[in-house]
Amino acid sequence: MRLLERMRKEWFMIGIVLAIAGAKLEPSIGVNGGPLKPEITVSYIAVATIFFNSGLSLKTEELTSALVHIKLHLFIQIFTLAFFPAAVWLFLQLLSITPINEWLLKGLQTVGCMPPPVSSAVILTKAVGGNEAAAIFNSAFGSFLGIVVTPLLLLLFLGSSSSVPFTSIFSQLFMTVVVPLIIGQIVRRYIKDWLERKQPPFGAVSSSVLLMIIYTTFCDTFSNPSIDLDKFGLLLVLFIICSIQLSFMLLTFIFSTRNPNAEDRVRRPRVPLFNIRPLAHLPPGADPPGKRARANNKVLDGVKAEGSEIDEANRITKEAVVPQPCIYVQDCTYSSEDLYL
Repeated sequence: MRLLERMRKEWFMIGIVLAIAGAKLEPSIGVNGGPLKPEITVSYIAVATIFFNSGLSLKTEELTSALVHIKLHLFIQIFTLAFFPAAVWLFLQLLSITPINEWLLKGLQTVGCMPPPVSSAVILTKAVGGNEAAAIFNSAFGSFLGIVVTPLLLLLFLGSSSSVPFTSIFSQLFMTVVVPLIIGQIVRRYIKDWLERKQPPFGAVSSSVLLMIIYTTFCDTFSNPSIDLDKFGLLLVLFIICSIQLSFMLLTFIFSTRNPNAEDRVRRPRVPLFNIRPLAHLPPGADPPGKRARANNKVLDGVKAEGSEIDEANRITKEAVVPQPCIYVQDCTYSSEDLYL
């Protein structure tokens, strides 16, 4: 019974394994030009479905508020398009003295220069309860930046130049990411009450679409007859990829949690509760006019509050008589600046 519950909970991971195994057994089904027509169903319909689904599930205010997280966007784009490619290049310089296939190392560097993934980044962020709106913006914005930045990175680290069909890639990204997202937001306005009442499984739908993308990707890989790599090299590269992934996930977590102004953190008060509670216990009229309100606002604003101001607030509290246990918070105004998000 526990095994079945565990399988239902981890159905997506099991689905990834089954998708790769199915692609290995019969790759001809999902290759370009095959029965599934991934050049249409995946490149356009599947990606558009994911972002239409996100447009339906996200509140408009969540999307608009995500646009003003400038520091968050700068961190993600610099980490993805500058720090990560440079770190991978340094790591591969060490691996170049090993007997690992040279083309595998070049492939790792090429992947390291790619922009953030469009579909999987949004779905996996949603799956772990992250900021889906910020993931959507940075996936789309990073993909548009990648049209220009990625060729420059490849030229810098690999010394190879490439021509990019800027117009076609730009139009494809616009039609499969921006337009479906906008349409999803428009449709949400008309069926908002129904969505809140029924709560459709948006996450499961997007994850299922991602499994289709994974399946067709591996079908195309396994059907390539020019791939001739030894199993040891493949296993070693798999280990390297997992190690890099875990290391940079940990590094990203450390960077994000050390930023006290990051708006994608778990909510917690700016200042210790013992500084707020005495003010909250004051009954109306127990303090000189205006002092409690001024002190209360300064204490709630943990960044600007000074020790003398907190001491003054606590002194006012000690002088007041509080016979009742109730808490008065009607004059305490919380805003997004007073909390870590």
